[in-house]
Amino acid sequence: MLTRELLLFRVRDGKLRPSFVKREDAGLLALASELIAEVEAGRERTRDEVEETLGLRAGAHARPKVARGLVKLLVDRMLFEEPAEGISEARATAFREAARVLRALPPNATVETYEARLAEAFPRPLPELREALYADLPGHRRLLGWEALSASELLDRYNLALAQGPLFDARRLTLRARAPELLRVRKVLRWLKFCRLVAEVRRDGEDWVLEVEGPGAMLALQKKYGLQLASFLSVVPVLERWQLTAAIESPRRRVTLVLDEKDPLVSPHTSALGHIPPEVATLAEGFDDADWELDLLPLPRHTGASGLCVPDLTFRHKKTGREVALELFHAWHAGPLTRRLEELRSRPDAGLLLGVDRALAKDTQERARLEAHPQVVLFHGFPSAKRLRARLSP
Repeated sequence: MLTRELLLFRVRDGKLRPSFVKREDAGLLALASELIAEVEAGRERTRDEVEETLGLRAGAHARPKVARGLVKLLVDRMLFEEPAEGISEARATAFREAARVLRALPPNATVETYEARLAEAFPRPLPELREALYADLPGHRRLLGWEALSASELLDRYNLALAQGPLFDARRLTLRARAPELLRVRKVLRWLKFCRLVAEVRRDGEDWVLEVEGPGAMLALQKKYGLQLASFLSVVPVLERWQLTAAIESPRRRVTLVLDEKDPLVSPHTSALGHIPPEVATLAEGFDDADWELDLLPLPRHTGASGLCVPDLTFRHKKTGREVALELFHAWHAGPLTRRLEELRSRPDAGLLLGVDRALAKDTQERARLEAHPQVVLFHGFPSAKRLRARLSP
């Protein structure tokens, strides 16, 4: 991701448009290749050394802001060594010993004398000791490797990051997939759930329309929610024809981000059908039931008069084939949860369970109401297999 000061965009007539770069730009391809070469050459060097080298190259480029953006994306892909245990304790011990040596010296002792006494007091050579003192700080950790990519792929990631940046201030996102293949729709919906988002889904002729709300009044969740929206955008380009709009609200402006398939956005998620959220995968591994099996890639199901919901998973009875879907609502899903409960009141659906984060139970009365609901399973973190099995029992 790019930080706010690295984003490049223009605003006209209330519409925000990222300032995309051309992936065939010879100058930027050359710069990307040079930066990648520096990363490869920087293995076993400290983070400070690698970032300084990359920063000098970026600062010397004709488009320094673009160059710094490329550097930021490369640094995000780097893997640095973890500090060894006990470094902070060893540092404190070394400082205490150095202070003891200093206090034992006469007032007129020279620096050279102090250095000589320190060398006698410590079993390791002083240069080696000094280098290890701050090995736990981020800037002193050594580069072990990185998620490699080509120069053109780096420019693709840069364009995607330019589009993702404004979504950190998004309050609502609408995606229209125009007459898409069902496999592509399933990939997008699967990634939607991976990002812990809830969307109002509907069919409009041959099109699919997804509307994702913001976190409502829970402004403390805006940063985390914006990160989830930005992550979701990364899969949208797998659709062949699409349009995305997002209401962007910041202290300085209210604009609309507008994107479509004509923009130079390339998704890094082109092979698999979609990621399975880690907690769902953990549940699947631990869900051992003689009567029920799990489907981790469920299709959308109808809710209300004309809407669709996207379950996180579906339980299927092995003998009868009966299905029960589970849709999860996290702390920022207050609005969608209210609508889903209203839909269940007007059009009951015994085949749908709602997993509700306890953070949405704002008071004792609300918690009691949700606990009494026959289709609600309250959870903290993720519903347990035991509670889910209990709800599935006839």
